[in-house]
Amino acid sequence: MTRVRYILGVVSFVLLGALFATPPAAHAVTGNFSLQITPSPLVTTLKPGTTTELELKIRNASTETEQLKIESRRFRFDNDSGTVKLDETKPAEIADWIHYSAPTFDVKPGEWYTQKIRISLPAQSGFSYSFAYVISRTNLPTTPTAGQVLNGSIAVFSLINVDRPGATRRLDISSFTPAQTVFEYLPATFKLRLKNTGNTIVKPTGNVFVQRSGKDLATLPVNESQSYILPGTERTINASWADGFPVYKTKTESGVTTKTNLEWNFDKLAHFRIGHYTAKVVAIYNDGTRDIPITRELSFWVIPWKAILLIFAIITALVYFVRRSNKIRTQKAVQKALKNQKK
Repeated sequence: MTRVRYILGVVSFVLLGALFATPPAAHAVTGNFSLQITPSPLVTTLKPGTTTELELKIRNASTETEQLKIESRRFRFDNDSGTVKLDETKPAEIADWIHYSAPTFDVKPGEWYTQKIRISLPAQSGFSYSFAYVISRTNLPTTPTAGQVLNGSIAVFSLINVDRPGATRRLDISSFTPAQTVFEYLPATFKLRLKNTGNTIVKPTGNVFVQRSGKDLATLPVNESQSYILPGTERTINASWADGFPVYKTKTESGVTTKTNLEWNFDKLAHFRIGHYTAKVVAIYNDGTRDIPITRELSFWVIPWKAILLIFAIITALVYFVRRSNKIRTQKAVQKALKNQKK
């Protein structure tokens, strides 16, 4: 378990990125261990009853020769937390079909090594498979002692769709909600939850359109990171509309939120937001034949209530002082008139 937690910690951007994004290369740096791997993730479509050879290119970016090994591992995706949990066991349903050109290999500093992976699918195979390739040092201890730092591992996802009769690509919108019904100022954030109800791996695209009175005010991308959704799993995608005046800005350092301030950029004065708005999501997936759009709509309010209260207080104060001033002037005029009558 220590080893699993460490790998997830060191290369979380590789694991999560592979499932939730498609970076051009995986990159792990721990101490003097530094590897670059491409492609990441390794995504392909295979036909049953065929043998296909895939390639992983591995670059040793460290200053010493690395003695490495490659193994396949299972992983689990948690719908509730949105996290990936790497397993120590092989993917039993496909492990016997995977063969490496070199299960152990050396890579000199600055050099690229091409690992060839041969996958032989039987005629009676499933619709999709997902697992991880774990590349680690050959001398990596399998059972680290308590408190031991485990260096020298990187994991890259492999996502395989099988092109066979009965394969279905289907995506549904589980929910589309605002972070809150009323926002004081932008950004207004929305949470889109998509569920893969088919039996193959799907990569959605699309946009969220922010509107008022039928007029488009903003177009926000859906799944800008080009992530994949596995069969039977759900994925939460966040979208944020921040084109306003003023707007809350969050400052982060080393990935940790440090402070949220209200930014007053008067160049954006024309983008002052107040009132009722709608957001419409149009998510798109390909069912293998054509693009299928799925839609959902929500409404929300932007009410700068503090500013409204301040303006109301100022107006109330002005009205009070004007009335009081008028009352004093009237009293003085009446008193002056009475004095004149007595004369």
